[in-house]
Amino acid sequence: MADMTALDFTVLIGIALVLSLVVVWISGLMPDRRAHPAPMEPGTTRHFLFRDGALVDTDVAEFTLPEPQDADESDWLRFRRWLAPRFDLPETVENGKTLQDGAARLALVLQGATLRVTLSDPETCAVARHDLLHRLSEATQQGAALMAAPLPMWLRDPSGRIRCENRAASTLSAPDRAELLAATVPGRIALESPSRWYDMTIETQNHGQIHYARDVTASVLAEQAQRDFIRTLGKTFADLPTGLAIFDRNRSLAMFNPALVDLTGLDPVFLSARPGILDFFDTLRDRQVMPEPRNYANWRTQIDAMIRAADDGQYQDVWSLVNGRTYRVTGRPHPNGAVAFLFADISDEVAVTRDQRIALDLRQAALDRVEEAVAVLARDGALLFCNRRFALLTRLAPEARTGLALPDLLAICRTRFPRATLWQSVEDRIRAGAVSAFAESAMLDHGTRLAVRLMPLGQGRALLSLHHVPAHVQPGALTA
Repeated sequence: MADMTALDFTVLIGIALVLSLVVVWISGLMPDRRAHPAPMEPGTTRHFLFRDGALVDTDVAEFTLPEPQDADESDWLRFRRWLAPRFDLPETVENGKTLQDGAARLALVLQGATLRVTLSDPETCAVARHDLLHRLSEATQQGAALMAAPLPMWLRDPSGRIRCENRAASTLSAPDRAELLAATVPGRIALESPSRWYDMTIETQNHGQIHYARDVTASVLAEQAQRDFIRTLGKTFADLPTGLAIFDRNRSLAMFNPALVDLTGLDPVFLSARPGILDFFDTLRDRQVMPEPRNYANWRTQIDAMIRAADDGQYQDVWSLVNGRTYRVTGRPHPNGAVAFLFADISDEVAVTRDQRIALDLRQAALDRVEEAVAVLARDGALLFCNRRFALLTRLAPEARTGLALPDLLAICRTRFPRATLWQSVEDRIRAGAVSAFAESAMLDHGTRLAVRLMPLGQGRALLSLHHVPAHVQPGALTA
């Protein structure tokens, strides 16, 4: 090195410099495969490896399967959906199965639990082309569904211009279309000539807005008819003396009439707030407008049983209140799962019935004090009632003391007092229609005489009297 001259040293440096430039030039022509992957060339083949239905490997960079339709959907089923627009793969794979779509080819190789799928296309990148066709098929199906949708739909760009509309929107008249598209916020829009109603929904997207118009005319008309019907019912029920409370299927008070307020004393504000059925009856109990439950611990159970009985149309009860009033409460099922309760004040009816019962008891007590056996007969001769003496004399059973037909009554009399001529005369006079006074006696076997009298009471009724008289009494005395 020490023997090198300056000229040799200069030449050596020049050669090194030239070699360095050559290396740099060559390295610049070589691509960096790590930083820039080589693009797929047309005619490539791509592979997918499945094991037990799961995708374990593929040579396609950043390949993504379709979103699962349910939690149990396997990778293989998702892969089948991805291929479905072009290749109809069976659920059960056959080894060596090959499917063709034009120049594209799909081959299946099964080895135990491992399945290798090869997709090749000599015209272009196999995966890129298939993915594009898959997305195009999905877009076509979605577009067809939107075009065939029964409700009008419009797509607006950010400037407000209509970009597209479906067939339902195109069938609308120009005035209706303009009025619907004039809406800037969601809501209900009423159209005239003829009257129709649409519910507008507006969805804001990155590309603009989507407008949906749903025809709710039938629902609006049904609601109007229901309101009119309820108003008609309200006017009808307003004049009824019977209190009415109707609870809907959710067991909230849906309707009541003024008579309910008058009978129960409940605050109309409370009733207008649509209380629940349990709160309604709780308030009635607090105001002592229903009988106090015997067992308060089972109060809710009793109310639930009452509601169930009303649902079946079998609830009817009489409430005797502490204020002396008496209500008849009836539960009836109502359309659409509702239930109605009717409150009728029957205090006067109960009082009249009680007075009649007292009068009947008094009359019966007075007749039972009479020594003669007395029976009152109806127009057709049936036994209306008799006193205790008559029942004992004829040996009538307790259940036969009212309503006994004339032939049966006379048969009993003939059995007890076998005087055919006597009872035949009684029967003839009763069946004649206009009963006339009649008195006759007959000697009995044990030496006494039976006096029989028949007297008219008006309205076709008659009084039949039987009486034992001593044998020495003259027959003429019987008519005195």
